[in-house]
Amino acid sequence: MDKSLQNVIKHDQFVETVGEATEYVSGHKKQVTTYLVVAVVVAALVYGVWSYMGAKRAERQLALGEAMGIAQATTSRTTSEEKKVVDAFAKVSNSYAGTKEGNLALYMLAMLDIERGDMAAGEKKLKDVMAGDKEPASLAKFTMAELLQGQGKTSEAETILRDLIANPSYMMPAEQATLQLARYIAKTKPEEARKLLEPLRTARTPISTPAMEILGGLPPAPVVSTPKK
Repeated sequence: MDKSLQNVIKHDQFVETVGEATEYVSGHKKQVTTYLVVAVVVAALVYGVWSYMGAKRAERQLALGEAMGIAQATTSRTTSEEKKVVDAFAKVSNSYAGTKEGNLALYMLAMLDIERGDMAAGEKKLKDVMAGDKEPASLAKFTMAELLQGQGKTSEAETILRDLIANPSYMMPAEQATLQLARYIAKTKPEEARKLLEPLRTARTPISTPAMEILGGLPPAPVVSTPKK
């Protein structure tokens, strides 16, 4: 399996998000009624709906976790092994279409398409993910920006990254999108790249280190002369 795909699978934020606790509506406002029995029935129904929703969420997370496990355990590039991974994510994507877990599985399928060189299929899936839940959508947008940049569509890639910076998510922090944007504009807009990167110099190591590397590759900042008195 391609290293880029393995990196996505092992991405801490991705893995953590699979198991993060998302809030569900845990109750409804109960109106005071004359008959106590009505209140009891309503409470029972509310509890039942909440329990069902919680169970479905756990079911989706378990299914995605199993698919991720299959992908992580697959190190060869044989057709049969690759099919296992594709089938695992396709099952989650189809069974839970429209949910966060379903869209994360669809994102992984897009990555597999891209890895195989089927860019058209990969981009189509990415666009579907981009239209859904914010967390998977942020990953899809980041990947789409990379594809667009590779196709020479720099302005479109920049637009996506600027949107991610303005609307960060747990899985795609503004810092990560900022680093990528700085890389893209380092040659054409070095001063803007510098302004983007300077605040990241003191960020945590995974961010500050690449920020310093990019800064080191920028042309020297123009010297501002002090006007004589």
